[in-house]
Amino acid sequence: QVIRSRRGYSLIEMLVVIAVMSMMVIMGTLTMALLMRSERTGGDALVAAQAGHRLARQFRNDVHAANDATLDTSTPGHPVLHLVANGRAEVSWSRVEEGLRRRVDESPAQVETYRVPAHNFSIVLEPLQPDSRTRRLVRITTTPKTQSRPHPQDVWPTRVTAVLGAEATP
Repeated sequence: QVIRSRRGYSLIEMLVVIAVMSMMVIMGTLTMALLMRSERTGGDALVAAQAGHRLARQFRNDVHAANDATLDTSTPGHPVLHLVANGRAEVSWSRVEEGLRRRVDESPAQVETYRVPAHNFSIVLEPLQPDSRTRRLVRITTTPKTQSRPHPQDVWPTRVTAVLGAEATP
């Protein structure tokens, strides 16, 4: 009996190799898409956290440096906080479409916008203690609108509290 040596691959073997290679390409593509989405959402979360920290630091600095604060609630849903310090320009905080706006009234006026989600926005002035008339707390709260589509996102409220005139207190 003569044994022939076989050269090449059969059609079945080639189809199996092509199917395995196709699965590897599909898995690689899905992995890359998930990694890119994860990087994008992580980057967005980092930018939002940094904006929140900058907002909190600037707001506390403004409130601590101020001697007096007034709250203008004449426009519903858009309160404006006016902070006045002796020898310094007036600073105002308000809600705008993009987030929160800080305006320093000096020549020329300085305007900064902090891009934080602010669907609901409130500012509260309250005494530091029930019997205190001079020391007051200033609290700013922003609550983002929850979104479930196209992708659910973790949305957290921003709350910043500061003591009015704390910089001048020993």
